[in-house]
Amino acid sequence: MDSANLPSPIRNQKYSILLEIKRSHGLSVGELAERLNLSYMGVKQHCNALEKEGYLSTQRRAKRVGRPEKVYVLTEKAGEFFPKKGAPFALELLESVEEIYGPLIVERLLYRLYRRRAEALRLRVCGADLAERVRQLVQVREEEGCLSRYEPEGESSGRILEFHSPILEILDRYPRAREFERRLFERLLGARVERREERSGGGCKVVFLVSGAEGRPPEDEPDRTPPAVAADRESGANPSRSNEAEG
Repeated sequence: MDSANLPSPIRNQKYSILLEIKRSHGLSVGELAERLNLSYMGVKQHCNALEKEGYLSTQRRAKRVGRPEKVYVLTEKAGEFFPKKGAPFALELLESVEEIYGPLIVERLLYRLYRRRAEALRLRVCGADLAERVRQLVQVREEEGCLSRYEPEGESSGRILEFHSPILEILDRYPRAREFERRLFERLLGARVERREERSGGGCKVVFLVSGAEGRPPEDEPDRTPPAVAADRESGANPSRSNEAEG
């Protein structure tokens, strides 16, 4: 989409359409018009243009009554509108480390990164109760471009939904990072967290199921060192020794 040649309102409307679809499993023209408070025909024209430009595709969604309706979903090309937070460079760096020192060192780096990240976020995710800490964490993740929202389910449980992962390439290349991300949530929230991932079209939705005792402080979350990292500690392996061995 050559947005530079479009009037600002049209650019904003097209991006708003992409953003709403990103936060869903697909939306019809009518649903988009209602959510964005735009005219049906205006939304339809934007969707047709975005489809021609390769950012949207269509699917059929079953209805309880009547014929299936057409909904729009994002294509992989639409990913260029959503931030990746330097993930390509970070991925290349991790792959270089793996090539030189081996996969165990990469796991150590990722583990330490998430531990340091948890410590850094304690000043922002520090609410007195679980619900407040969840809201604070969702705000942090939203600022990081994860398109997050929270759906409470009772006093001490709920779901954190994230419709974008800026580091998805890293998570796909190093699946262990998904577990570290889950433990980051547990450490900050002081609650049990289950991580689920759903892929559809060009999108990825992550669901974090949160459950825990009300008021439990995040500091009480026990540290569970990954087996590979624990084994690495016992062996005393480190990058400098690996480098000396190569030399």
